[in-house]
Parts: sequence; structure tokens; C-alpha cells
Amino acid sequence: MKFLSYIGCGLLLGMAGCATAQEQTSQTNVISPRAESVLRSACDFLAQTRSFSLSAEIWREHMNEAAQKIQFSRSVEMDVKRPDGLRLEISSPLSARGFWYDGKTLTILDRKHNFYSTNAMPDTLDAMAGTVHDLGIDLPLIDMAMSDPYKNATAKVEQGKYYGISPVLGVLCHHLAFTQENVDWQMWIEDGPQPLIRKFVITFKNEPGAPEFTALITRWDVTDRIANSDFVFQRPTRATMIEMLPDKDSGNTHSATATPNDK
Repeated sequence: MKFLSYIGCGLLLGMAGCATAQEQTSQTNVISPRAESVLRSACDFLAQTRSFSLSAEIWREHMNEAAQKIQFSRSVEMDVKRPDGLRLEISSPLSARGFWYDGKTLTILDRKHNFYSTNAMPDTLDAMAGTVHDLGIDLPLIDMAMSDPYKNATAKVEQGKYYGISPVLGVLCHHLAFTQENVDWQMWIEDGPQPLIRKFVITFKNEPGAPEFTALITRWDVTDRIANSDFVFQRPTRATMIEMLPDKDSGNTHSATATPNDK
């Protein structure tokens, strides 16, 4: 899922007791000045950070046959080095996958089955993200690595508001809320000299039951300590090269699944 493509850069959740924190907007100013300022600060900080690492927990709701919301969770470890380095580890009770992008190729390793696939890719993170999206491969949180996250985030926003300060895992954050045609979303951005994104929620309001995607970023490291070699895939012992197809597992929508070639 491409986070910023879905949302623009925020969402809004009305909560009891929050009315005094809400910043009103006019029809001619779809994003309130405070929301715009906080969002731009976070996106600019991210774009100017040459390399970073993060840890996150992500949840995606799905509707079962009884119209009950079922929540599937995954853990994400991400390393980024601009303009052409990405390393991802995505794990859940059902799967464990590693991703390596070095400006030339993207390799995906299915750790549980020891299968891997390598595909040629464009030479920048921005171009690579577009290519894998077209292939139906999900790289969770990939929009954090884009060169202009603010432009991506605000492209489809119809309204954005500021809802004051609230804590996320003990960190005081600015709470922003945005609406678009097909989704609503909220974002919590750390209050301080490093305006880091700490949490976001996307509501797919036009889908049955309005399921949500939630990401909670539990760790950030913005020091430049990532070696270029970290983005180069090292084939594990006895790993088998296979073809990669989109995953149809209901708990991992649009993620990459390794499927052996017919030979």
C-alpha cells in the first residue's frame, strides 16, 4: 500500500473533549495554516534526512464473511539511504520477508521457505516505488523514503485540520486530520526539534465497514550510520531463486509472495 498516495498527508478523528483544540478552516483554505505548517515541517525534515532507520507495528483491518472487522498485524524494520538504498524486514505469525534495493535491483526473500526473487529496478527510490506499485508489490511505509513527501501527501487532500497536542507512546505529538475523496486519515507528528511521524491511521471510508490501516512507529534513528553493503542481498545457504507474484493472503494485501517457477 502506498501510504501518501492514499492520503495526501493526514486525517481527522473527532474526539470528545477535543473541540477546543480544533482549528477551523474556510472553504478557500482547505488545509488550516497550523496543520499545513506542522505537516510541511515533518515532510521537509524527512526529505532532508539522508539516511534513517525505523521500527514500526502496522495493522490492517479486513471484513470477514460475517461483516466483522478482523485486524491483521505485521512488524516492520526499515533502513533508508537516499537516493538509492532500501532495506526492509516484514514479519507476522504467517510470514517473514526481507527486501533489498541497491539502486539496480530489488530482491525479496521469503525467509520461512528460503525462496528469493530478484528483479531489475530503476536507479532511484522514487522511481523504484512507482515500479513496484505497478507490479502489485507492497512495501509498507515506502512513502517515508520519497524525495518530496509533502507533494505526495497533499496532492489529493480536500481538507486538513489541526487537533492539538496528544501523546503517542509517551511522546507529545501534534495531531492532524485530513480528508480525501476515498479515504480519511490522521497523523501524529512529534513536537520538538525533530518533527518525526509517530503514528498514522487511514480510514477507507468507501469500503464496506470502513476498515482502517494503522502504523505506529516505535523507533527512529536519523544518524548516518548505514553502510551501502546493507542494501546488497547476500544469498542464504540453499536458498532457491523463484518467480515472485502478488500475495492473495487476506492478511497481507498486495504484499509480495514468492512462487516457484514451473520448470
